[in-house]
Amino acid sequence: MTDPIALTDPIALTDAIALCAHGEAAWHGAAYASLGAGWADDGRLGRATGGVPHRLLFGAVTLAPDATVPQQVPGIVCDSFARLLLPGRQAEPAGYWMIRSGAARAGLPEVRGLRVRRAETDDDVAWFEYLAFLAADGELPATSGELQPPGTQRLPGVTLLVAEIDGEGVGTALSMVTGRVNNLGAVAVMPAYRGRGIGSLLTEAAVAVAPGLPATLSATPAGRGVYARLGFAQVGRPLHHHPA
Repeated sequence: MTDPIALTDPIALTDAIALCAHGEAAWHGAAYASLGAGWADDGRLGRATGGVPHRLLFGAVTLAPDATVPQQVPGIVCDSFARLLLPGRQAEPAGYWMIRSGAARAGLPEVRGLRVRRAETDDDVAWFEYLAFLAADGELPATSGELQPPGTQRLPGVTLLVAEIDGEGVGTALSMVTGRVNNLGAVAVMPAYRGRGIGSLLTEAAVAVAPGLPATLSATPAGRGVYARLGFAQVGRPLHHHPA
């Protein structure tokens, strides 16, 4: 793999975090649009222009180290560069920014019977949401379409992927493509199917949506090692500022 960014250079490191933040903000913009909510991005801060439409979404994502976050921004502020002090909010480290080139990784073992396909219809989107929630934390959506409503598959840049074995749903991933990055998310595998390499194959399928762009993601502590083995480099750890 050829890393597109010289991560030992402090300036390049900041640029890598900025790419991760840009991808995260782009996904939030798409999610807000799908839910009929307002999101603004001025290149320094992506933020809600009204309320936060879902508990899993941020109220703002910083896109520059010295971004200014208005006090009235609702919900959680993702401080991408972990630089800010925001009075009245409690900060905690959350997730790990990771990045790699979009080049395919060869040599991953196949999983017998596994099929990874795109969500093409509204029923596919409902299936994706059901599996993503269940695989991530063992809970179903409170209502169908609460985070991925019908039509999400038609949003510019969005690709939803479902993994199945003999028709049984086993995992999900998504890709949010902009002119700068391919931001990955919702990589989740049902507990009974973990440890078989399905998460790695889903990650590669999401990367393959835009192989000419850097791939970015926010890894959980459990997923960080998996992504590192796939060639992703950790470039930072954002702070989440919660309303007091």
